[in-house]
Amino acid sequence: MVTPSNPDSHFHIEVIKLLLQVATSDDRVTREEIEQIIDTARGFSVPLSELTALTQCLQEGKPLPPPNVTVLRENPTAVLEAVHALIARDGHIHEAEIEMTRQIRAMLGVTP
Repeated sequence: MVTPSNPDSHFHIEVIKLLLQVATSDDRVTREEIEQIIDTARGFSVPLSELTALTQCLQEGKPLPPPNVTVLRENPTAVLEAVHALIARDGHIHEAEIEMTRQIRAMLGVTP
């Protein structure tokens, strides 16, 4: 994947990477979660080539690229909003997703 020169685009791609990590945290990815990730990517205007490369990892069972935490710390509110929207989308909140959210908050330096 090519790193985009636009800082907002770079941030948005890192959010999508994180959302994919969250979606797979309970060892299954639902159709609703994929739809939410695609909706978020569209809203962020993430290039289709980037989204395709990331989702291809899921389809092929390859490890997902880790998100850049430094970039995500630039806007923790937007990150957490995207994570909460994803978790709520399928109507099933799993313990693994709750734990992942706790870890994300800690990683971003956000206190409860």
